[in-house]
Amino acid sequence: MFRVCKVSDIKENSMNRFVIGKKEILVGKKDGKLFACENSCPHKGASLHKGVYKDNNVVCHMHSYEFDIDSGRLTNMKSWKKSDTWIEQNQAWRESGDLVMYDTEIREDGIYLKERVE
Repeated sequence: MFRVCKVSDIKENSMNRFVIGKKEILVGKKDGKLFACENSCPHKGASLHKGVYKDNNVVCHMHSYEFDIDSGRLTNMKSWKKSDTWIEQNQAWRESGDLVMYDTEIREDGIYLKERVE
């Protein structure tokens, strides 16, 4: 178990970034549910803490990719088609993995990750 922050550091419907070792961790709380993941978007590496919530997803501020806060799975990608004549040059550019999620636990003195972050 590794302590990340105080419980009071995470307000309802908010997200905060914490640096642990060499990793940036995003800890958020949405509708009473706590979650933690790497702060880097799996699509192109943008900082997820700059994003917003949409339903049960965190939406990356850079390209609007949406990730489920329970599973970490990519759930939606914004359409890149700019016009009827627009042709995507490389489909691989759109690819994205899922979020790297961490199990959390709340104790009296803070929020903990169940596994060590290196």
